[in-house]
Amino acid sequence: MSRFFLTGDCHGEFEKIEFFCRHRQTSRDDYMIILGDAGINFCMDSRNEKLKNRLDRLPLSFLCIHGNHEERPFNIPTYREKLWHGGIVYYEDAHPTLLFAKDGEIYDLNGKKAVAIGGAYSGDKQFRIMLGLPWFPDEQPSKASKIFVEKQLVQENWKVDYVFSHTCPLMYKPREKYQDILDTKEIDESTEQWLDEIAAKLIYSGWYFGHYHDNLSYNDAELLYEAIKELGSVGYLQKVGRPKYRTGEYVLFSVSDTEDGYGIIKKVYEYGTEEQYREVSYCIEGIICGNPDQKRRFKNIRESVVESINELMTE
Repeated sequence: MSRFFLTGDCHGEFEKIEFFCRHRQTSRDDYMIILGDAGINFCMDSRNEKLKNRLDRLPLSFLCIHGNHEERPFNIPTYREKLWHGGIVYYEDAHPTLLFAKDGEIYDLNGKKAVAIGGAYSGDKQFRIMLGLPWFPDEQPSKASKIFVEKQLVQENWKVDYVFSHTCPLMYKPREKYQDILDTKEIDESTEQWLDEIAAKLIYSGWYFGHYHDNLSYNDAELLYEAIKELGSVGYLQKVGRPKYRTGEYVLFSVSDTEDGYGIIKKVYEYGTEEQYREVSYCIEGIICGNPDQKRRFKNIRESVVESINELMTE
């Protein structure tokens, strides 16, 4: 039986997935679902082909949801359609393990139904156009695509197990984190508004999305970026590659179930260590709270048990 994993935007950088394959004994029967902006069809030149050849060598297959920073497969002559797990996907004969979901298609993943809804607006659209960087006019779902998505969901009586999208309904959008970065008045939120309407009518267990470059959990949805998880599971299998804290930062951390420590980060292990490779690790020089005279180095401290002093002061 195939295993299905999920992660967020890659933008052509697949180190987290290569690392995952080395430690998880994956095979071509396993699938990594990338929630948009895989970056496989971004440059539209030999660099894309080089990346595809690199991914072909991995013991893993891919299902990519369409993002906003990549060309749609149906605009590329080398792509064809085929039936996969009950729904249509796009693929190239030269790269059969790199599949791209068609918006509105519903896939049967080990008895669970999942609908794909790709696309989003690029907040950096004007910047890209001004500098001549790749920008794709059909980055958002078209009217025809929206009609097809809704028709498919009507046939399912508005009930699926999972939704895979790039952006998300407005109710899940992490506004606080991004309101100071972009002028939200200039952002076209028509796709998010439409997804809000979809979510209001749809019965689902989990809505998974990317686009916002963070990892956040909601009651019935999850935003993923560098984190990787197994479909339907609770918690991450891996969360490496983007350290939250830096060398020289003072932190509190858990030493055990009954002891906490305080100290300064001396070294950051972006991809964990041999002893602990599920998440970012730190080497911290400090003390166990209550024993200020016993200063020492604490190794392999997982990021999930670390909290910066600055964070505590702003709570």
